[in-house]
Amino acid sequence: MSQIFPYGITLHEDGKIALFPAAEISFSTKDGESISLFLILDSGATVSALPKSDAPMLGIDAEQGIPMAIAGIGNGLLRGWRHEITVRIGQETCRLPVAFLDSARAPRVLGREGVFDRFMIIFEEAKRRSMFSRNDEDVVLRISNLYREEA
Repeated sequence: MSQIFPYGITLHEDGKIALFPAAEISFSTKDGESISLFLILDSGATVSALPKSDAPMLGIDAEQGIPMAIAGIGNGLLRGWRHEITVRIGQETCRLPVAFLDSARAPRVLGREGVFDRFMIIFEEAKRRSMFSRNDEDVVLRISNLYREEA
């Protein structure tokens, strides 16, 4: 079943409004409850990322993960720790690598790994929304066949 997400909205300090492709991702908290967060859908990011401050809410000790350095967010490298966590995207449960970044200002990002191989993602800029469809759905198979016919 396809899932459509409206773009997210950010209000900057200078009063400007920015729109960005986003996806609603559900996480299990340390208390076993579910919490949904909107993550920036970033096809340029290999791994998903959350600020380190989100880890305790999810029952994770961020620094117990695999140390890594993340580039592409601001200037220089950010220190992070990689964990594998279970999330829900629409009705799909997925296991994703997530880097908890050592920065309070780190954005919440949904990267390619564990996501783009599972879903076809369509960015519909004119309508300010994105659609996730599982790779085995009819709509994805029809689109894939169109590409094969053109090749």
